[in-house]
Amino acid sequence: MKAVVVGGGVVGMACAFALLDVADSVEVLEADGVGGGASAGNTGWVCPSLSMPLAAPGVVTLGVRKALDPRGALVIRPSLDPGRIGWLWRFARSCRTSVYRRGVAALFELSPRTLDELDRMRDTGVQFEEHRAGVLVVARDRDGLQWFVKAFDELVPLGFTGELEHMDGDEARRQEPALGPAVGCATRTSIDRHVLPESLVAGLAANVRSRGATIREDTPVRALRRVGEQWAIDGDAGEIARADVVVLANALGSVQLVRPLGLRLPLVGAKGYSVTLPLPTGLPAMPLYLCEPKIGTSPYADRLRIAGFFELGARDGAPSPLRTRQLVEETQPYLSERIIPDGDVPTGWAGFRPATPDSLPLLGPVPGAPGVIVATGHGMLGVTLAPATGVAVAALARGERPPWLEPFDPARFGR
Repeated sequence: MKAVVVGGGVVGMACAFALLDVADSVEVLEADGVGGGASAGNTGWVCPSLSMPLAAPGVVTLGVRKALDPRGALVIRPSLDPGRIGWLWRFARSCRTSVYRRGVAALFELSPRTLDELDRMRDTGVQFEEHRAGVLVVARDRDGLQWFVKAFDELVPLGFTGELEHMDGDEARRQEPALGPAVGCATRTSIDRHVLPESLVAGLAANVRSRGATIREDTPVRALRRVGEQWAIDGDAGEIARADVVVLANALGSVQLVRPLGLRLPLVGAKGYSVTLPLPTGLPAMPLYLCEPKIGTSPYADRLRIAGFFELGARDGAPSPLRTRQLVEETQPYLSERIIPDGDVPTGWAGFRPATPDSLPLLGPVPGAPGVIVATGHGMLGVTLAPATGVAVAALARGERPPWLEPFDPARFGR
């Protein structure tokens, strides 16, 4: 079996890693550089404890209320585009309690598989920076923390094995001395990890190359054609590869590739922002989720990354100095030390996450196109779900259809 993965982000590289166990050859085609998209600027959380659909009760009201607020953490900007209107209508329907709970259950089946696969990656020789301190969810008061406790309570009846450690502000500061007096309470998760996402993508790329895979950068894919029992993959100047199995892990680019095959994917780009700073003495040693501003921070060996915001309808993917400064300003009150000197905020990073209306990835075969597998739409859970997505793709390539994949069927929104 020859397999081609379209897309060289964290999802695509995780798929290539897993496919090497079942395919005779694996090739990755990346339009730009490996790991250069949304994989480059996120917090790198591997967090089954926080793997909840964004489409949740009350979210639409919050998003619309903040639609014109340039500082909103969740912004749903109005649009007259029919595709965007249809996406928002589906999103609103997915925010119903019954649909949300089904989404929680679906992600519960998928996300924990990542932890075992991450361990297998390291055992196989993939080198990447990883930390296992859990996540410290902090808030100014108990009201700010209630949403997380309530969300976690949805996981417990499903058999979730992670635990929460609740604490007041003083207990939180004993565990994480970098916290400031504004923190009134906190909850620490037990099984979550965080990785430096760039290191994971680079480590996977080096590993799959060493095992015989080919990675071709600056190689955009424009179309798929059925030729006999294989798929011809066309680029700008014609055919660039052939394969028995084609995995589409190229985020929003997957939409155009499957449309001629009769499948419409309801994907939109949700813009997120981050800023990466040197890690001076006195800043957090644990990853933090700040409840009120909805911001995450990740400490690494030599840097601190702050990330947040979810904008639907952003006009471009350029970084925003205003948004970057906001990340720093809204993080600062939770810490005891200055993050950076006044006026010295870097430009930061911005990018689009591929988002589905129900906040579940699109993961499965394309109906009527044997051998074409979609693996995209992970939203804000790209790193958390990438290794598990690789496991799923390898199973699909073997001809299996695990029942836990059913909720992620790419054709679930109709054709």
